[in-house]
Amino acid sequence: MINPQNFSRRILIIRAGAVGDVLMATPLISAIRNVFPNSYLGFLTSRYAMPLLQYNKEIDALYDIKYRKLPYWISMEKQKLVRKMREERWDVIFLLESNPLFAALIKKFNAEAVYGFNPPPPPFMKGGKGEFNGIQFLPDSHVISNFLKLGSLLGKDLKEFPMKICWPDSISERVNLLLSGLPANSPKIAIHAGFGPARKGGKRAIGIRSWPIERFRETILRLHGETFASFVLTGTLKEFEINEAIGEGLNVPILNLAGQTTVPELGALLKEMGMVISIDSSPAHIAAAVGTPLIVLWGPAIEANTSPRSINSPVAIINKHLPCSPCYETPRKDTCKNNICMQAIQVEEVVAEAIKLLIERR
Repeated sequence: MINPQNFSRRILIIRAGAVGDVLMATPLISAIRNVFPNSYLGFLTSRYAMPLLQYNKEIDALYDIKYRKLPYWISMEKQKLVRKMREERWDVIFLLESNPLFAALIKKFNAEAVYGFNPPPPPFMKGGKGEFNGIQFLPDSHVISNFLKLGSLLGKDLKEFPMKICWPDSISERVNLLLSGLPANSPKIAIHAGFGPARKGGKRAIGIRSWPIERFRETILRLHGETFASFVLTGTLKEFEINEAIGEGLNVPILNLAGQTTVPELGALLKEMGMVISIDSSPAHIAAAVGTPLIVLWGPAIEANTSPRSINSPVAIINKHLPCSPCYETPRKDTCKNNICMQAIQVEEVVAEAIKLLIERR
């Protein structure tokens, strides 16, 4: 039996996806740190998601990769990373990625053991250093639960911790300054419409996860009329204009902060909200992580696997469960030209759920 206090192995966790994907790996960090406090924990992530982890004190060493799809033989970045990782002499790597190209890179790290999901990626079927220890990914279980089950290969069962995003006091102060122009005594509701950038020719890209602009406008009007709420619209800089269109002409306190916050600042911002209403996107996971009541408008993705998960605050998923959904990992997604799974969600049910959550929080 492993004595957790004497466990001091060097462990590297690898999750290099989008912000929401990486955020769902943070409970594994907390769980390992809790059971094995003397372990040395490293984390390798994407350059885009790195700000999510930069203030997390449970991580001893943080690494990033920008061009993960570039072939190794022409990537100076990957070659430098391999040299660094070999110097680190990792005892265990948790490989939370399934891409064979990425797995081939990890194989070059020469860790003593690699833990991942079966079947083993092809690079690990050839033997050599870095024995692969795998478990089956359970498709009916959440990603977080699967990650924690994988972590139990260290020899101890791991309990679930909340997703985690951290920031210093200076970020909280900046966020409070941004929000200072909104009414102080009314609920603040953040809305993430998440339409994405414009296509060539200036046409707006209506993503498969998107909800109609007019319904966001109507939701804002209805909620302001019933609760006197003020609103903060979030997003990337490329979504600033679409947020302007959502708020145009509405006689309601609205602050458009698209493109004006870093990932840690977005966490601090959503922490100050009375509620968040979002499509299936990274801000929804961040809201769940910081403990803000959340409504998610859910469409094509697999809810059982990747829906925002919180053990500290309510999360309401509005999912119409149409016969064609989920389609996210099927050919139907790429051919879908009419996201009826999202259009089936009505303003009335979003407003009713929002008022319910606001009452419960008060």
